[in-house]
Amino acid sequence: MLTEADALESLKLLKRLERKVELEHGHATIAGQSYPWVKVLNPDRLLEEALKGNQPEVVELDPFWAATWRAAQGLDAFLGRIANLDQYPILELGGGSGRAGISAALRGARVCITDASSMALIMCRYNARFVRDRVHVRKLDWSKLQQFRERYPIVIGSDIVYNPSLYPILEPCMRQVLTEGGVVYLSEPQRHTGDRFERWIRMAGWKCDSEMIDLQDGQREIRIFRCRLP
Repeated sequence: MLTEADALESLKLLKRLERKVELEHGHATIAGQSYPWVKVLNPDRLLEEALKGNQPEVVELDPFWAATWRAAQGLDAFLGRIANLDQYPILELGGGSGRAGISAALRGARVCITDASSMALIMCRYNARFVRDRVHVRKLDWSKLQQFRERYPIVIGSDIVYNPSLYPILEPCMRQVLTEGGVVYLSEPQRHTGDRFERWIRMAGWKCDSEMIDLQDGQREIRIFRCRLP
């Protein structure tokens, strides 16, 4: 249950979202339970508008966060396999609407969900309203880490390795935010860019192996990269 103050704050977040995008209210299965969930009704339209290149306000929406990515569902399922998850603080990179981070919070973990998109953070705060006691939402640009000094034993990210041009800023970010002996779990749907990331991250000095998650939806399994520093 939300307190009156929490409900009022959530309503303010919802109104901010509704001024920018059309929303669909429903439920999603997260951490094995039905959880109230809000998503963008037509994320493809956001992408089309952003690609026009002449609407800076829309471009700021960073429309990729608005889609429902299977990789986040796979990471959600994978987190259920980690023993004693509730004993660790967790950082999510590129959290988007927050599904993976909220999954960790529903399993008892304390989570910091980050994204570079202001709209994504608003959506994430709204979706995380029922676990707000365990979720902190924070803006983070991987290339601007001067003010980010916290380190985490577990770092997660879903579908953030699709663009090889981002690897040179993602990898130093991973190094900076990870505690000694920590682990980074990254999910992706077996794209060729995932193969490229696996080779690239090993060349950057990381140990990397992978595990597959079958979502039982007739599509390719989700690949989870497990990355550690030697």
